[in-house]
Amino acid sequence: MFAGYRVLDLTDDRGHLAAFMLAGLGADVVLIEPPQGSPARRTAPFAGGQEDPERSLTFWGWNRGKRSVVLDLTTADGADHLMRLSRDVDVVIESGAAPVDLEAMRAANPGLVTVSITPFGSTGPKADWPATDLTVLAAGCQLSMTGDADRPPVRTVVPQGFLHASADAAAGALIALRERATSGLGQHVEVSAQRSVLQATQSYVLAAPLGGTPAQRMSGGVRTLGLDIQLVWPCKDGFVSVTFLFGSSMGPFTRRFMEWVHDEGYCDEATRDKDWLDYANQLYEEREPIAEYDRVKAVVGEFCMSKTKAELLEAARSRILLVAPVATPDEVMHSTQLESRDFWDQVDDELIADRPIRAPGMYAHSSLAPVRRLGRAPRLGEHTAEVLGAQPAPRPAHLAIPAVPAGPAGSRRAPLDGVKVLDLTWAMAGPASTRAMADFGADVIRVESTSHLDVARTIGPLRADTPGVDSSGLLFNMATGKRGISLDLGKPEARAVLDDLVRWCDVLVESFSPRGRAALDLDYTRLAAINPTMIMMSTCLFGQTGPLQRYAGFGTMGASLCGFFHLTGWPDRPPCGPFGAYSDYPAPRFALCVLLGALEHKRQTGEGQYLDFAQAEAAAHFLSPALLEYEVNGIVADRQGNTDTNMTPHGVFPSAGDDRWIAVACRDDADWSRLADVVGRQDLAALTYVERRARGAELDDLVGRWTAGRAAEDAQTALISAGVPAHAVQNSVECAGDGQLAHQQHFVTVPHSEHGTVVVESNRTMLSATPAVVVGAPPLLGQDTVGVLTDVLGYDDERLGDLFASGALD
Repeated sequence: MFAGYRVLDLTDDRGHLAAFMLAGLGADVVLIEPPQGSPARRTAPFAGGQEDPERSLTFWGWNRGKRSVVLDLTTADGADHLMRLSRDVDVVIESGAAPVDLEAMRAANPGLVTVSITPFGSTGPKADWPATDLTVLAAGCQLSMTGDADRPPVRTVVPQGFLHASADAAAGALIALRERATSGLGQHVEVSAQRSVLQATQSYVLAAPLGGTPAQRMSGGVRTLGLDIQLVWPCKDGFVSVTFLFGSSMGPFTRRFMEWVHDEGYCDEATRDKDWLDYANQLYEEREPIAEYDRVKAVVGEFCMSKTKAELLEAARSRILLVAPVATPDEVMHSTQLESRDFWDQVDDELIADRPIRAPGMYAHSSLAPVRRLGRAPRLGEHTAEVLGAQPAPRPAHLAIPAVPAGPAGSRRAPLDGVKVLDLTWAMAGPASTRAMADFGADVIRVESTSHLDVARTIGPLRADTPGVDSSGLLFNMATGKRGISLDLGKPEARAVLDDLVRWCDVLVESFSPRGRAALDLDYTRLAAINPTMIMMSTCLFGQTGPLQRYAGFGTMGASLCGFFHLTGWPDRPPCGPFGAYSDYPAPRFALCVLLGALEHKRQTGEGQYLDFAQAEAAAHFLSPALLEYEVNGIVADRQGNTDTNMTPHGVFPSAGDDRWIAVACRDDADWSRLADVVGRQDLAALTYVERRARGAELDDLVGRWTAGRAAEDAQTALISAGVPAHAVQNSVECAGDGQLAHQQHFVTVPHSEHGTVVVESNRTMLSATPAVVVGAPPLLGQDTVGVLTDVLGYDDERLGDLFASGALD
């Protein structure tokens, strides 16, 4: 999709994923490394357990398909080489790893898109704060909701914070390139990792701004509105995620699950026949005692203990249940679903293994072209002579940058201005992609139905903790900037309306299961006959093919089956899993990049295409090092609490107050020396990394005793002033008062037809010339039906009357 585009990757371990995503879409990526190599080359795990810059599986996993050039950017010669290279590329991505003058690059190459991945942003009160992945997670709310209630908040073994930022950076680069195709000009893209991590809260960061109660962490679930929502249970040979939730969207799945429980003799008819659609309301309104809910959860637990993971997965597939085994990395690598979809790239690299290595590959299949396979990661400096000795290549005609049009500087259009999107998605993974498109100028029409409510309308956070079909913060976040119509797609008259919308749109995104899509006749061949240049994406948990193609699921289940649950928690306890529907957080960024690639292909050729996008496959890239450690070394990674293989001390420590914590991390000996000075133990300041590792428990206790006597914000101030990475663990209340987020205008108040105003999040990717704009209110259910049918489709009153009479319009 982006063959012919050229990218310079100046990032370190905080940004390698961004350019890797672009390489997967066809871009030619040159990785610029210092003489000692990227820090990621010194990051475990290593092939064969041998510490070697050419054997780091962390580096290898996110740098495949790139070329490596060594430049010492602290010298004039290195800086000159970089400036020359930047004149002949489309995108430069950096993460603070090297000194670079992006403004000078853009001046020399006006069409250049530059991208900065930062912890907190380049301006604002926290712009210069030292940071690590852990402290970014602490600032980003997600950490506060992950872990056991009686222990500190806990992270996933594979650091996640900068991966979220990298995925946003890749999408931001492609959005800026889309705009350049009209204006002829590049611009700067900035990503704050703190803001990117906020997507992993499933909009629960909005709880306090909406007058609701913040969610609290609970092992294998979440505590919200006084309920302990359990999502993980032990089973006969491990653990299983059961989405045991209620309401019009989730209740039918729970009812089918309890029918199975009853059939196996684990509950009586009265338990089986509870009103699972209304059960949440019964609990909130105290019509059902909490003790009874706890009894039912115990029944579920007893039943799960009678089944193996394989038995539970097969029942989920055949009975259409929201059940997913908690997969370990070896089980992910042996997944028959991933194998059937040819997900793995088979890569030869004699330094890593004496056989082909399976590595996470492409997560979307196109009707136009085979999947692109990426080769091994480059050796340090392998392509230096080749790249520096090459003459600037002429730009292909189809990639020519247009001449800058005459007119005022402020006349540039939104990047996706004129793109028409038909949104048939629900929950979060699909709607988050189309929400980003709306933010950057696309006209998005969202189709819903009163008979099958979007689950986002039924779950928290809730405005003022009050249930209602138009009260969810997740709904507000996902629907803002879109127009909403309501159709009963079970009726042929409604499907005729949908066909007219297909004629109208440039992009159709749907998230039905293959079974549901077939029932509604949403076949690409048929729809392409209506609109041959349309781009259609089917986005669901595991894609449109394979043994799990009919597997209905949510992001909690994707996170479970991809390995996130297993890799999050404490080594002496069951997995707690990251907060919420975790695979729904990375997936929208990958999907957006694929959609932008399809739009680029259409711009060049006029061709539409069909895209089969698997959310779980995209999310698996966030666990590449753990998956590769099993593939190469045969080692099954496990939970490690907050321990880090490269930094120590590294943890979340108690602070004064109820459930208050602070994350502290020492990147190197200098950080430790400063921390030792702050806590009054200058006698320990000279300890090396190896010595600190050996005395880890002692030093953790030392830091914890110092932090416990101070408010988290006071400890944070002292540590940051000394240059030590630290951040108070923030939940929704603290994020709402965060001066950095306020500086970036992250929380936006928008009008709402029922509530007057509500608060949503702004886009996480900042473009300097054509920024995202949060426009319009989140529509009420079906609010824009008449306007869309008359203004967009041109229906007259008679046609409207016929549709209302037929029941096609909800």
